[in-house]
Amino acid sequence: MTRRDTRNASAFTLIELLVVIAILALLAAVIFPVYAQAREKGRQTVCVSNTRQIANAVLMYAQDFEETLPPVAYETATGDDVTWPELLNPYVKNEGVYLCPSDTVSQRVSYGLNELAFVDLEDDSDDPPLTLADFQRPAETVMLGDMGTGDDYQKPVGDVLKMVEPGDDLDDEDDARPAARHFARVNIGFLDGHVKPMRLGDFYVNQTPLDRWFAP
Repeated sequence: MTRRDTRNASAFTLIELLVVIAILALLAAVIFPVYAQAREKGRQTVCVSNTRQIANAVLMYAQDFEETLPPVAYETATGDDVTWPELLNPYVKNEGVYLCPSDTVSQRVSYGLNELAFVDLEDDSDDPPLTLADFQRPAETVMLGDMGTGDDYQKPVGDVLKMVEPGDDLDDEDDARPAARHFARVNIGFLDGHVKPMRLGDFYVNQTPLDRWFAP
């Protein structure tokens, strides 16, 4: 066999090259979604851990203040705003727990407190902060969860502080709806400290009564 014949015999034909490209494209189409799901599963796990740490921090704060829950925010005598993450900082390992790894909008906090359970003292509220004893069903009452979206549950809203109950309007810049960031689920922390991923339809929309999971 001549040198020319040997070179031709070892080369790929166009059809063989197209077959290889098609196989690689098929493998990529199968592997990439699986890889993306695995990454999101990992982010969901981190978010569950964050939610649990924040819920435990709330309970530790309450233990130190005669079972009184922290306010969403308040204004000091000098006019400075203090928010609930600042109040909980002494009870968490690091401030990174306030950011969900799947939240691409927020810079400071990805989670919001249940507006019916935690008083916002900046709203000129005359109501004192609630205590743990005020809740009849702590294991079924939302403490906090993944935030935030607008009324369409799609448009992202970053760095909010309160999860507005289903029966109320978004009244100010600190209000938002929950964000189902993890496989159409919201990581929810409850007032007894346990955490559970839930669909919006399981705790927020189409509930009877509307605020069943939020009212004390």
